[in-house]
Amino acid sequence: METNPGIIAVRTLASLGYKFTLAGKTIKAKYHGPGEPDPGTVRPLLAAVKAHKPEAIYFLKSYCPRCGGCCFAPDFEGRPLCMACDWAALVTLYPGLGEIQ
Repeated sequence: METNPGIIAVRTLASLGYKFTLAGKTIKAKYHGPGEPDPGTVRPLLAAVKAHKPEAIYFLKSYCPRCGGCCFAPDFEGRPLCMACDWAALVTLYPGLGEIQ
């Protein structure tokens, strides 16, 4: 299965320092990286996000803004914790996870 170009663009922009927020069907991207972003790199990526907006919105509803991953597990209050960023907390909550290899 091939990954959607809009999703690839979102993940690439996130790795460059962009943070995304959703407001209904509006995608907002703000640069938080070091220095200034390269317009020659960023413009085609933003165009891909726009061209594949429905898929990008769907992805943004379920991705981790810290690492760009999209695999979550709930804490005891039902809040999603990222399996990559919050692994130590998840292993504390669910000790059996630490045994998975």
